Amino acid sequence: MRRDMQEVLERWGRWAASEEYCSLVDWPAMSVTPGRKSEVGKPGCSDEDGLAIDTCVAHMSMVRDVDDILILGQRFIGGHTTRFIAEAMDIPRMQVRASLNASESFLNGCLVMQGIRLDMDPVVVLPEPLAGAQKPVLIF
Repeated sequence: MRRDMQEVLERWGRWAASEEYCSLVDWPAMSVTPGRKSEVGKPGCSDEDGLAIDTCVAHMSMVRDVDDILILGQRFIGGHTTRFIAEAMDIPRMQVRASLNASESFLNGCLVMQGIRLDMDPVVVLPEPLAGAQKPVLIF
């Protein structure tokens, strides 16, 4: 199953920004502050989805560098652009993009390996192309 991980993490970020004490990662100690005031009407994720993704982020924090976790938090919880993050951390934008790409892949792999089906899957699952088919087909 292929998910649009950017959409999954955007929804998780809105959930994590609205929930003050339910995160397994200590975001305030890492200087990640929610900055999502303009996205009030956009959908977040359910508490079950949020906790599942948050658990994967906590696993990621054990194996990845602290800067990668901070970049993930700044992008999806803080709602900052890659340019802002690169300037704030004084690193190249390509490094920020590479870190986000690696984090998205890690989290997707973590969800797949644990067999987690998200409540938001009907919205975020990407269509699987069939061999020889001209149009993508959504398979569950």
